[in-house]
Amino acid sequence: MKVWRIFDKYDVFAFIVILLSSLLRFALILLGWPPLDSDEGTMGLMALHIAYQGAHPLVFYGQDYLAPIDAYLAAFFFLIWGPSVVTLRLSVLLLFCFFLIQIYLLTSLIYNKPLALCTLLIVGAGPGEVLFRELEAAGGSPDVLFFCSLVLLVSCWLVFGRQRHIADQKSSKRYDGIALGLWGFLAGVSIWIDPLVLPFLGTAFLFILQGYRQQLKSPLLCLCLVSGFLLGLGPEIIYKLTVPPSPSILSLLGPGYHEPAYPPIGPSSKPPSQSGALQPSLPLQVAGALLVSLPLATGGNALCTLGPSRAWPLQADPQARFCSAFHGVCSLGYLLLWGLASGQALLSWWRLRQADAQARPDASHARYVEGARLMILGGAGGTLFLYCLFPQAALTPWPSSRYLVGLIISIPAVLFPLWRLAFSPSRRLRCRLPFHAVRLGSMVAVVMAIATWWLGSVQLLAQAPGVQVLNKEQQALIAFLQKRGATRIYTDYWTCDRIAFQSNEQIICSVLDAGLQPGLNRYPPYSSLVQEAPSPPYYVFPIGSPQDLRLQRLIALGYRYSRLTYTNYAIYEPLLYV
Repeated sequence: MKVWRIFDKYDVFAFIVILLSSLLRFALILLGWPPLDSDEGTMGLMALHIAYQGAHPLVFYGQDYLAPIDAYLAAFFFLIWGPSVVTLRLSVLLLFCFFLIQIYLLTSLIYNKPLALCTLLIVGAGPGEVLFRELEAAGGSPDVLFFCSLVLLVSCWLVFGRQRHIADQKSSKRYDGIALGLWGFLAGVSIWIDPLVLPFLGTAFLFILQGYRQQLKSPLLCLCLVSGFLLGLGPEIIYKLTVPPSPSILSLLGPGYHEPAYPPIGPSSKPPSQSGALQPSLPLQVAGALLVSLPLATGGNALCTLGPSRAWPLQADPQARFCSAFHGVCSLGYLLLWGLASGQALLSWWRLRQADAQARPDASHARYVEGARLMILGGAGGTLFLYCLFPQAALTPWPSSRYLVGLIISIPAVLFPLWRLAFSPSRRLRCRLPFHAVRLGSMVAVVMAIATWWLGSVQLLAQAPGVQVLNKEQQALIAFLQKRGATRIYTDYWTCDRIAFQSNEQIICSVLDAGLQPGLNRYPPYSSLVQEAPSPPYYVFPIGSPQDLRLQRLIALGYRYSRLTYTNYAIYEPLLYV
């Protein structure tokens, strides 16, 4: 009975919300949403190699960063229940469940439990794009949310815990050394997991400096911090030292992989014109971030939905213009709340710092609480600022919104100004606005935030039948290829690793780009296996794709292949085996 006394009604409700949120995601996984793509297929192949071939990759296949933590977790589930899309996605579901627990504990620690419960009600659901990032087992979003919130939570525990040790006169170098070494280890692991944690990691380090300022003057304690950091970052360091850099590897800071232009196959053929493409500039990057990426990352797109092609570049039709304007208003609202929360926290921190200098006993802990709030807000602001400097914010603001996943962690901090207005009746406004009207408006805004995210989740459940049809078509294509004996194929990027994983590597593929030149093969041995196949490989491409159109022209010029179609794919079979 004593154990249950430490939990109150908010903890019980939080457990219910976490359970319902997990069941919602598990139901979507069982329904086959989202459809499997090749990024997930790559993670599934890594899990297969770990579970059954004794592989131990240090980074995601085809990249020089991004730890494959999802693959190691999925390999464990593969060994228990066998490889499948469901067991693959159990890894990200597990990480997200722990994220919900961590965000609740973090918000309870530096704000209050009612706001923590409200935060769970928001982040426990989500619009389509948010849930897609959280359920896609391709590294990134679930890992960032888990490790970023863990670092922030541990930072608060260490700083607040040290203050209690000082009050009890139990502080020691051993405790400080273990604490700093642990924090350094988590920081190193987090960078290895995904560099997107860096803005939050930077503000967390400043917060640790605030709590351990005197201790870090000791060379021994600094050594503990650095040693823990290097140990956590060890896998990334080992990879960098043992694997030579390759220009074909995707870069986090660069423009990413680009397919080459079409090489000419006849005298009248010309490469496609690029004159209409957007040229990245700071104003366009800010516009893409505020009108597309930020609303996607924070759920604003659910209230006025636009698809990727209509969201950017900006369209002239009335509905698209209205939704883009509405998304801009949502982004400005987020920035306004972020600015209010940051200003309040910074002002309170400064005042408490002055009070602490006057030896007020209650000022020290309160100052650290405000510092923790600034840690979250500073990480969110740094994430958005750096994203606006990223060229992809103008070129591909829709898919690049995944780089803003860390903003989900800032939701309780950004909501806090509204929360205080809505649920603190003792507060009064210094302006002439009627207090009750502002309070009611704040309540409505909080309720709207919760309703928006759950509305998006309900909309997804209605999409399940269509997704199941697509999944059946994918499985039917694999069965058809196996029946035709097509175990070695050339295909496009978004088909290759998906088919290889779903067929349990019974079909091996190599990627060709739009010009039928070698494309991005995340697992290079596949390319050699296809090239060295004893029989000519098949070509499998979506109907109407550049590769399909090009192969049709090659057949007209005498290429010895026949074309047949199945589901949404064109399959080119060597004539020798017809």
